[in-house]
Amino acid sequence: MLDYIVEETLAGRKTELKATTIAMAVFGRGADFNQQSDPIVRLEARKLRRDLDTYYAGAGRDDPIRISIPKGHYIPKFTTQQTARPDGHLRPEDPGNTGKRIPKPDTGFGLRNALIAIGSILVVAAVLVWTAQPEQHTPIGTTVSAGKVAILVEDFEARAGDDLVSLVASGLTHEIAAALIRFPDVAAHLTPDRTARGSELVAPEGKPPETKFAVTGNVWREGSKILIRAELIRRADLKVLWSERFTMGAKGQSITGIQDAISSKIASAVGQQYGYALRDIRTSQPAKPNDPGLRGFACVSSAQIYRRTYHRDEYQAVRECLEATVRDDPDYSRAWAMLAYLRNDAARFGHEKELSRDEAFDLAREAAMRAIDLDPQDTDALQAMSHVEQYAGRLERSIDFAHQAVEVNPNDPAALANLAIRYAIAGRFSEAVPVMNRAIDRSVAPPPFYYHVLAADHLIKKEWPDMLAAAERASADGWSFGQAMLAIAHNQLSNDRAAQEALKKMAELDPLLSDDPRTWLESHSMHAALVEAVVTGLSEVRTAVTE
Repeated sequence: MLDYIVEETLAGRKTELKATTIAMAVFGRGADFNQQSDPIVRLEARKLRRDLDTYYAGAGRDDPIRISIPKGHYIPKFTTQQTARPDGHLRPEDPGNTGKRIPKPDTGFGLRNALIAIGSILVVAAVLVWTAQPEQHTPIGTTVSAGKVAILVEDFEARAGDDLVSLVASGLTHEIAAALIRFPDVAAHLTPDRTARGSELVAPEGKPPETKFAVTGNVWREGSKILIRAELIRRADLKVLWSERFTMGAKGQSITGIQDAISSKIASAVGQQYGYALRDIRTSQPAKPNDPGLRGFACVSSAQIYRRTYHRDEYQAVRECLEATVRDDPDYSRAWAMLAYLRNDAARFGHEKELSRDEAFDLAREAAMRAIDLDPQDTDALQAMSHVEQYAGRLERSIDFAHQAVEVNPNDPAALANLAIRYAIAGRFSEAVPVMNRAIDRSVAPPPFYYHVLAADHLIKKEWPDMLAAAERASADGWSFGQAMLAIAHNQLSNDRAAQEALKKMAELDPLLSDDPRTWLESHSMHAALVEAVVTGLSEVRTAVTE
């Protein structure tokens, strides 16, 4: 597809790049092609955009020309990139900065040939991105490098000689690897024989890289159904940590559509912050490892655990650990991103008494900007910046950063939940609720605060039984807002004793929310409609309790 759209554009026929022409020329569809019933071009374009982003974030970062495909179109866009000199500094884009005119590239090779060459190596480069070690100086054999968990994605076995089954199985391995590398804690690897089929890169002496986990599975067909069994195995003892069967209807489904759907689900279960791989790492690693890299990884993991519940008594130790990590390794973007969260909490929860609110937020912004500078594609860095922008009162910018995180990894429930929360704070519940439901559906173990959005939506709509169900899940995080939701729901359902208990627990957790809920809610930049609903609801609870 990339070859075709580049060729057609350079030949001056870009106006003919429509879904129908691409379907016929690239995917063998007939003149009766209907993009509504057969979305292959749209799906492949989406995959191609992801692959291009992955390539230019890694192996192609120094290419002089960048190819992109704007959303909603199939006409490629060509732009020049800043490339690095041998000394590691960027070449200036403005010739005026050097006092000399920068000569144009030799046109003997030509823009056309350069673009075609880039396109032809994209598949190879994409394989390199997910099979190469995260650090050039890190030898193969390191399980956790630069804060990443190494996972081997093995070939999926086709149980029968069915052509469709074979095609699904053959592409599923790469699709899972491509989905896994979007999770910042994961480094995905392929087996040497599969890697060799896609590139020149193989492990020394043909040995696979040392990985802690393996994703494996098989594909078969029963009537019109395609079935996929996937497993996550701990390689040290071959223990199966997770196993699930997926069923897809073969009729009316493209191979790409099946692979996309299944690889997304598998990657979400395996690679997310609270998923099966990282959960096992957290329980099996020593509390105070001697290796500095492992210490940093353990600190980031501790921060992720803290962010499930925001327990005040865990805050100080986690923050000190992260600050020590960035001192030891100032280029560890993940640690800076998590530190931005902690510093932001210092401001919004008042954890750091010696700092003013503005000073604490400035430190949070500094950490988030450092994380983004180090890795603009880190989903936690983008989410951290969305938090910072929210508390600065810039909700649209906050939502923009949250959107970027989802675009980087649409399979990450944490990124989806972050976007949903930003929508809810802006009062856009019609957008917030479906996104949060997607986050919950993709989560192995949804953190309680995911349900705050659902409880608030039911509060606005006065759907009291549904609000109670959501509030009971939300209140498990030990955060005062969940208890506020629980108190209001119980009161509306005449559960007087339960409402009183929730109100008391809220006051113990957060005296400010109890004494002055309006100020507390507005300090979190919450939308006026939500502020009024919560203030009114808590007032009614107090009146009922007093009576």
